[in-house]
Amino acid sequence: MIKRTQFASRQLRSSNQRSVVHEVVESAHDHPTAQAVFERARTRIPSISLGTVYRNLQLLVEEGLLLERKVDDRPARYEANRSRHYHICCLQCGALEDLSVPYQKLLDRRVQKMVRYKLQEHHMEFYGICPQCQADGQQRARPAASAQMGKRK
Repeated sequence: MIKRTQFASRQLRSSNQRSVVHEVVESAHDHPTAQAVFERARTRIPSISLGTVYRNLQLLVEEGLLLERKVDDRPARYEANRSRHYHICCLQCGALEDLSVPYQKLLDRRVQKMVRYKLQEHHMEFYGICPQCQADGQQRARPAASAQMGKRK
């Protein structure tokens, strides 16, 4: 949870709304979208607006307290984990998860030697179909397969 001193050290005005927005993202394990942050924040501050959530998310990203992750043309997702790590994204529902694969510093060094850039970091994302979408797809496929089998009789 962000402390008011962290806001002060960044010369940010502390507000209850900003703290709640940060706490919602910090406690999430699903990289929520702004809409999801808004819905969760409303359970604590019913009067908070979607615009306030967007403005605070953007400010917290600009100040380095949150990270914004964009995949394709899907809505941005937010996270408080600022350590270097990789993600996996579902191509059907857009779910974004952290991977427990160690960051590959050696890759940075190899590429740096190849291109003579002074590399800061790299990002790597994996794409696939999440277990939930796989299960949903199998459930939808079964009735269709059963219908086709019935026609053959």
